[in-house]
Amino acid sequence: MMQKHLILFNKKGSPRTSRELTDKIINFRDSYIKTTCALIQDSAELRVDGETFLKNGSRILSSFGMTRGGPFRDKDQTEATLKRCWQETGPLIIKIKQTLIWSGKSRERLLLDIDRTSFESVTNDIWNVMKEMLPFTIGATSYGLVGASKLLFSILPEIALPIDNDMWLKVFQTVDFGDVIRWMASDIRQWEEVTGERLNELDPTGRLSTLPSVYNVMAMAARAY
Repeated sequence: MMQKHLILFNKKGSPRTSRELTDKIINFRDSYIKTTCALIQDSAELRVDGETFLKNGSRILSSFGMTRGGPFRDKDQTEATLKRCWQETGPLIIKIKQTLIWSGKSRERLLLDIDRTSFESVTNDIWNVMKEMLPFTIGATSYGLVGASKLLFSILPEIALPIDNDMWLKVFQTVDFGDVIRWMASDIRQWEEVTGERLNELDPTGRLSTLPSVYNVMAMAARAY
């Protein structure tokens, strides 16, 4: 089961303080924060021809060191794989993005502010997109979950979470991306209710502006708890 008390809450069930979370952001590697900021800015809207997906997908894969092998082992292979992936998943991704935009909610807090019906619909659609992505992101030593989650975050940073192997195995302990998104939303909501703080406001630089982008820093830290 996913370990809520190891992300925004400690083992005793007490919420981590906003100072503790802010310190983790300040001390986190600058390359991640710069890349994430650029992805958030460039994914405000998606081009239907897939250009945004290719640009942001290439950027996040390179930033997280995923272009050293597997289906994204070099520039040409990465571009070819991303193009095939977009051909298969693009229409549903565009549908998801339109739903998020049409909700009228700010991207920063959309994860919590979107109405429940739309949230469930989008979450189910994202999980379906991930399953369609897996044949393109799977490698000889990977089931493709890491690559797929990072690609989804690169274009849907309002609601998706980029998850590495240790986070899948040690923190969330599930392969259902929809359940991860639901858990993240619940965890953040509970933490904000208890502390009276807003998680998306904890980055003093303002570069990590969406809830998932901030939550990811804490989820990565949870690998060591």
